[in-house]
Amino acid sequence: MTDRAKIYCNTCKGETNHDIKSTHDQSYHEEFEDHGQRFLGYYEETEFRFLVFRGCDAATLQEKWTCSGMHDHKGDDVYSYNYHPKRKNLGEREAKRSHHVDKKLNDSYKEIVAAFQQGLKIVTAMGVRALLEGICVIENIDDNVAWGLARKIEKLKDSPNIPDSIIDGLNGLKFIVDDAAHRLNAADKRTLSLSIDLLESLLTHMYEARIDLEHKAEMVRATHNKNNQADT
Repeated sequence: MTDRAKIYCNTCKGETNHDIKSTHDQSYHEEFEDHGQRFLGYYEETEFRFLVFRGCDAATLQEKWTCSGMHDHKGDDVYSYNYHPKRKNLGEREAKRSHHVDKKLNDSYKEIVAAFQQGLKIVTAMGVRALLEGICVIENIDDNVAWGLARKIEKLKDSPNIPDSIIDGLNGLKFIVDDAAHRLNAADKRTLSLSIDLLESLLTHMYEARIDLEHKAEMVRATHNKNNQADT
């Protein structure tokens, strides 16, 4: 009978039984001698397992690792697990695709999501601030127009298609990013995720939705003009 392991499947979005197709062990041990006797000192043990889910045929490399000192109160070994590709069930998120967002803004947004996925909370928060400042620059709200992030956020109210609820959220966001930038205090993961949600909404309202609507409106106008020319 094939050995199995239950892990989260990125494709099926749930915990599923995977067949263990193959394994490879890797270990490192240090020994020391005391009064003619040899004792085990520091050690590391890694087991690599190649897992395949029968349902969708997705494959995963599981890295199961432990070392000296990693044990519970009963003395049993405790293991750390890494997966390649990474699992997406622990609050992970993927960058949303965009077609009309400025390339620099979009690249910054992708870096923020990547930092969030790696658990780099301070880097994520500072990236959120940098992206927000970048949006203001694109909208011609620089230091000469408004000094300080709070005043720049207020100036964003003059931009079209931004609901007041988003502006209110951005004002709350300022305190989160200020803590990271000036005091190196990181917000919790849920708060950072909500901050990224807010920026995604801002980018959508300012660029994606607006330009997409303008494009569709232009197509309707072009079709209308073409039909009028055909009728004359």
